[in-house]
Amino acid sequence: MPYATDEILQTLRGAREYSGLSQRDLSARIGVPQSHISKIESGATDLRLSSLVEFARALDYELVLVPRKALPAVEAIVSSASATLSVEARQRSQVFHRAQAALARLSRDDPEAAEIRRLDQTLRELANFQLGKNDLEALRAIADRLMKLPAGPAALPIIERVSRQLRGLRNRIAHALPQAPRPAYELDEDDEDA
Repeated sequence: MPYATDEILQTLRGAREYSGLSQRDLSARIGVPQSHISKIESGATDLRLSSLVEFARALDYELVLVPRKALPAVEAIVSSASATLSVEARQRSQVFHRAQAALARLSRDDPEAAEIRRLDQTLRELANFQLGKNDLEALRAIADRLMKLPAGPAALPIIERVSRQLRGLRNRIAHALPQAPRPAYELDEDDEDA
């Protein structure tokens, strides 16, 4: 296997692991068997360009052709951007990727289910909000619950309940009133003899 191909495969595998996705999660997201993901990552199969693009995009990456002379500058920018990602941002990304992978798996069995579409929409809306630690933990618990959920019609009542929980979380965050600024000092109203 040529060096460039090996480096690309290592980057893809690292991106998948960094996102907190298992091979099974990624396979559910892009609609290929987990064994195929394993073969791709190990270099045991020749990866088509269209598959590479789909694989990369599922991991929130883009493929770009760059003039060779500009490569050092691009690599420096990418390295700098990667280093600035906080631990919280990585955890947030992992939780959202896990929830989206679970939805992709559930929607394969019932792609027309309105509640799954509503859940997906709410998840996309939540991705635009700044989440606190407790909110992220609540989302993580929901994502874990979705991952363990067996697909099929029996899952719909649980999906509806999870969807309501997510909408409640979204509404609470979206409609939270900002805290009023605290004055630098206050006069006590009880001091009448002052």
